[in-house]
Amino acid sequence: MNTETNETLYVKVKDMAGNDFVCPLEELKDPGSISDTELENCVEDAVVGRYAGQLKIVAPET
Repeated sequence: MNTETNETLYVKVKDMAGNDFVCPLEELKDPGSISDTELENCVEDAVVGRYAGQLKIVAPET
């Protein structure tokens, strides 16, 4: 039996203006430098609070 899940991992990032976002980790090429195109798949950090128990947010690799 396969117990592995396909759960999406998310990471917190900042855009160039300093706004906080939560993005799917697999969508980002470099979590330290996010493009406008990559931001299209992200949500504002303030919105995520409602869904905090449903998202798995991890620290970006440095």
